[in-house]
Amino acid sequence: MFSLRVLNACLLTAGLVCAADSDAVKQAAARGEQRFAKAPEALRPAFRKLAAQALDQRYPDLAKQFSDPSAAPVPAGGPGRTAAPRTPPSAEAAAIQKSMGQIRALATDAERGKVVIKLAADIRALPAGREKLNLASSLSNLATEGDLGKEALNGVAAALAQALHETEGAASNYVELAKLIRYEHVTPPSADPALDAAAAVLELRDQVLQETGFTLTALDGKVYNLEALRGHVVLLNFWATWCPPCRKEMPDMQRLYERFEKKGLIVLAVSDEKRETVEGFLAKQSYTFPILLDPDRKTNTAFYVEGIPKSFLFDRQGRLVAQSIDMRTESQFLEMFKSAGLE
Repeated sequence: MFSLRVLNACLLTAGLVCAADSDAVKQAAARGEQRFAKAPEALRPAFRKLAAQALDQRYPDLAKQFSDPSAAPVPAGGPGRTAAPRTPPSAEAAAIQKSMGQIRALATDAERGKVVIKLAADIRALPAGREKLNLASSLSNLATEGDLGKEALNGVAAALAQALHETEGAASNYVELAKLIRYEHVTPPSADPALDAAAAVLELRDQVLQETGFTLTALDGKVYNLEALRGHVVLLNFWATWCPPCRKEMPDMQRLYERFEKKGLIVLAVSDEKRETVEGFLAKQSYTFPILLDPDRKTNTAFYVEGIPKSFLFDRQGRLVAQSIDMRTESQFLEMFKSAGLE
């Protein structure tokens, strides 16, 4: 029988953990405030808004410290930037855009990596301006699909950093670069207060995610809760049937699930689509890991899933130890698993 003494001890322990989590979030928020104050004045409201969004669900009172009720609506060009009229691309930019449109059609990551390296160099050679910044941003989104190699990722990060140095972009552009540094481990560029502010946003998000958790129902009706999965390594993957990179990484996830299931790995794939859509897709597949449904997108929102596929890895103590911002290959997943002690 679960005694009252044990229950009280557990509640006390949980309270101490919650207090520790709360303190960690507050400390991350304070560091963010310091970094936002050093960012360019035009970008500060956008960074503060991102911080408020990160805190709003679990720490609404703390979020209010970053909110500005009198702030103007976010412009169409993105937070921290006014929308500029569209102009036809230059011949050089048009050629780069055409090449970027062909990247996904290449057969291997090695081929894609070579093209990305060349495109990053071509973008760096362009004159400063919004056109250059937009191309660098688009390339950064493509370069994280699969394992294109460190040279390619470093090239993309350097192109984006140069474009931002020459032409101040939106807060979202700096967050893109900060993601490459934090999650893809690219070589950081020279110090930049706006980039430091973007890194603080990601740090704050990740600290909140450490205690977010999830409760979702699988297609077979079984309920999965992160807290109940302590003792397992959990790969939480967000995907959709219409997403080509999602479909491409799922066979690798299946192989890893079969390889590590007996060692405690649980793969949970979350879709926000209708049940019949997901079941129709799976009828033609042979995946055996649980497929979870998030029809109201509450879990997608809680985990800041702005694009898919996206994966989060929790260790046996339920701690978030790694995450991906795009499609992963089998070897990339294995590298993530090492951070959870699974090899």
